[in-house]
Amino acid sequence: MSSLRSLLASHRYDAVVAWAVTLGLVGAVGQFLRAGEPDWAVFTALLVAVAVVVPVATRDPTVTIPAELLAVVALPVAVRAAGALPQATPFVAAAALALLVAVVLDAFTSLSMTPRFAAVFVVVTTMAAAGAWAVGVWLVDTVAGTAFVGGKTELMWDLVVATTVGIGAGVLLDGYFHVSDRIDRLRSAAGGDTDDADDTVETGTDLPGAVHQHTAVVRALQLVLVGITVVALARGNATLVVNSAGPLAITFLPAVFRREYDYAMDTGLVLWITLAATLHAIGAFALYGSLGWYDSLTHTFSASIVAGVGYALARSVERHTHAVSFTRGFRAAFVVLFVLAVGVAWEILEFASGGLATLIGGEAVLAQYGTTDIVNDLVFNTVGAVLAASLASAHFEGIADRLVGSVGVLVRGGE
Repeated sequence: MSSLRSLLASHRYDAVVAWAVTLGLVGAVGQFLRAGEPDWAVFTALLVAVAVVVPVATRDPTVTIPAELLAVVALPVAVRAAGALPQATPFVAAAALALLVAVVLDAFTSLSMTPRFAAVFVVVTTMAAAGAWAVGVWLVDTVAGTAFVGGKTELMWDLVVATTVGIGAGVLLDGYFHVSDRIDRLRSAAGGDTDDADDTVETGTDLPGAVHQHTAVVRALQLVLVGITVVALARGNATLVVNSAGPLAITFLPAVFRREYDYAMDTGLVLWITLAATLHAIGAFALYGSLGWYDSLTHTFSASIVAGVGYALARSVERHTHAVSFTRGFRAAFVVLFVLAVGVAWEILEFASGGLATLIGGEAVLAQYGTTDIVNDLVFNTVGAVLAASLASAHFEGIADRLVGSVGVLVRGGE
């Protein structure tokens, strides 16, 4: 991983400061335990564990996480110990942990990330952690009768704060990599080699059925979408128009790719996308309100498509540059994190839609139905992501090929 210059005057002095920060974190673990905050004690212990991986892996106590980076990571722990910024601090801490993990993975495993992709990884991981946290505290409230989540609005502002913090941490990490050469030093000290990353990809098979059968089903589903759109226009229902015409437009994207880029998408994948779009439109038309499980079904289907997009992005970044290399396990994990992050972004979009409707009047184009609905969406997004990552990622290899020339923004600075 390349960078422009070093901020360090003395490597040995830097190690002394890094160890001092690490010992401070160890002290914070005891403080949190005494204060009755076991969650923060566990989190701080994780930070300590990641920090000491570096000298343990290199068998050299003078080789550490860069002191300035470790100090930034320790900042949310210090803020929490002081009792300040109670809403933002947990998400700053999650971003800090993601930042450390990105550095250690790149320096000491067969994974290799460019600075820009590492920054994206931090943003995605922070948002995904916020989504997982929302699900976790809701489950605790439901099972134990606690009240960690005050309501939908409070939960959504937590997700907004987490997203803002994650983006800020990603920008910080990207800037840091461009002014420090310490990551190169860490990899050299560890003897890291990124050439042995697992680059194997299973070859996917098309969905059952002949090409003409897939096409016929796609056309039938498009007619259903056209019918719902016509009904929505006749009723003057702007919300339903958006939720039917938008999915209808999505179903024509494969044809646009074929015409503009000479890329013929797997017909089974086209059917999959069209089915997901149609299920959503039908739900908005009649079923979301009457069938509680239907929303879960549509989120699972939609999340599987988003998972495929995440996989295609990761694979296209790998193929764009030799500076990036992922293992199969990392690709699968990134797909799940990516879907969780997109799910959080979608919930924020729905929240913003409701706020806008309140300000200007009218019905929200995208609706939320409470805390349980938000958590349910996030859970079934994850289900769709896991299914796609384990069973269907190879169907998106063709899309990854087409994206190779368009992902420079994710790898810039690492070649």
